[in-house]
Amino acid sequence: NEKREHFGPDDPLYMEAEALGLSVAAIRKAQGKKNPSDCEVGSPAWVRANEEFARDLLWALGETPRGSLESGY
Repeated sequence: NEKREHFGPDDPLYMEAEALGLSVAAIRKAQGKKNPSDCEVGSPAWVRANEEFARDLLWALGETPRGSLESGY
């Protein structure tokens, strides 16, 4: 809960967040899932990939995603 004046590439937490995002993206790709960057921005596929990506990030953080998607989350 530390207040951060600057959150950017020099911040260790920023680097951890970036590493987590890249790890989740690599795992999703290996599983044959689309990442948001694989889709046209604003398209229904992009919206869905963003929602699924966010759920996978929460899972990687040990959180239980709320709600459900048709894919069974």
